Amino acid sequence: MVAHLVRLKLTLLRNIFRRSRAQAIGAVIGILYFAVLVSGLAVILASFRGSLDAARVVIPLAGAAGIVLWTVVPLFSFGSDPTLDPGRFATFAVPHRELAVGLVAAALVGLPAIASTVLSVGVVVAWSHTPASTLVAVVSTGIGLLTAITTSRWVSAMMTSAISSRRGRDVIAVLGLLLLVVIGPVISVVANLGSDLRGLATAAARVIAWSPVGWAWAAPGDVAAGDVGIGLVRLALAAGLFVVVFGLWSRVLRGEVDDPRAVSRSDSGASLGDDLGLLARLPGTPLGAVAARVLTYWRRDPRYQISMLMTPVVPLALLIPFYSGDIAWTPLLMGPLVAFLLGWSEHNAVAYESDALWLHIVSGISGRDDRRGRLVPAVLLAAVLVPVYVLVGIAVAGRWELLPAALGLSVGLLGAGYAVSSVMSVVLPYPVPESGESPFNAPPGAAGITIAAQSLASLGTIVLAAPTILLAWLAWQGSAWAVWVAGLVGVLLGMVVGVTGVGVGARLYDRRAPELLSALRRA
Repeated sequence: MVAHLVRLKLTLLRNIFRRSRAQAIGAVIGILYFAVLVSGLAVILASFRGSLDAARVVIPLAGAAGIVLWTVVPLFSFGSDPTLDPGRFATFAVPHRELAVGLVAAALVGLPAIASTVLSVGVVVAWSHTPASTLVAVVSTGIGLLTAITTSRWVSAMMTSAISSRRGRDVIAVLGLLLLVVIGPVISVVANLGSDLRGLATAAARVIAWSPVGWAWAAPGDVAAGDVGIGLVRLALAAGLFVVVFGLWSRVLRGEVDDPRAVSRSDSGASLGDDLGLLARLPGTPLGAVAARVLTYWRRDPRYQISMLMTPVVPLALLIPFYSGDIAWTPLLMGPLVAFLLGWSEHNAVAYESDALWLHIVSGISGRDDRRGRLVPAVLLAAVLVPVYVLVGIAVAGRWELLPAALGLSVGLLGAGYAVSSVMSVVLPYPVPESGESPFNAPPGAAGITIAAQSLASLGTIVLAAPTILLAWLAWQGSAWAVWVAGLVGVLLGMVVGVTGVGVGARLYDRRAPELLSALRRA
């Protein structure tokens, strides 16, 4: 059974390259990119072999962070790997312990586990000071990796009932958002520690070395330093932890296999009866119908909700360098940044509808109504957020004389973003999480094309808004005439470019709507 599950996982990985050509190319680009990144990190870890003291600080911290990431990240993918969901084996009468071993073995041939294995090789090299420390390093890093994978499976299984409902997924998404918000201030505080950073890291490593997430990663360092007894104690504790976690996960797995209905998805919370929601409240026109559909997505779909929550939060990070590093210009970018995000976020809007786009095509909705209707929610949000963040940024920086330039730059970026998005969402849609999935969950093979498309959308927005960006920079440098010119040019350019881009996108939609639907179905 174990060998069968491993072969099944290998087949699923091969199928990544049997999808559309764009996804296969994207998968290759993504794998190569992360292969270079992981190899570089492994070399960095191996380089600590030259300093045992530094290795005893860095490696326990890095190993503990790895276990935490293995545990936390799957929660934002709404559970464990769906291709080997334990509930799918309920009808095959597989003994739960054999299934547990097989699923862990199958996880070891996944791309995240392979990357972790490469990093573990770097850890083993770093600890290879003596034959004993090398042997302990091989055993302990293996235990650490298995513990990370098993803990990930166990926590994901424990959270299955919670994240199977739409409300539970929304809560997880919000918690992820809060985590992202906290990361910025923490990094800023750590970066400002200066000479105290080494002392803090050393103290943290000592504490983590005696914690469950650090036992496996600190044991080889003790053996290499001559503290064989302490190293063996930590190794024994790490092995015991793995046995306990595996037993806990096996018990939860048995419940999933014996009673899969207990963890089945609940209903999506769709409205019942004759209430059409926003479709009955907005104008009964094609444009109003499209706008109502998109607004409904924003209300109910976590993929839209996480974007709507992130957009007003990200600009607040610009206050961190202003207050902690005395960088005077960062608050001035709060308005332009939120405008850029609102325009840029629409560049793949059609892909989120997937097959539902056929409703637009068979009902004969014109490209003009489709393009304009999709932008209605973003325009409504921009009408509130952009002026507010422009005023807040100017007030915090105390540079009221730059208000016209900041407002013009914001409008210019917003219009340029809408123009690029109106075209790109028709010309270059790329795979996104399916409806009901986590907004953090990337489809297989989508990493490369996602990075390329998002980079192209960002570059296109900046290029179209380049005249306003240049004028705003001159205004910041002290040019009085550029302040008002930047405001005037930004507003006019944003309106002209935005309207033109929507028109071009509408004509492209009218010409290739069937091809667009076909591309979305393949994705």
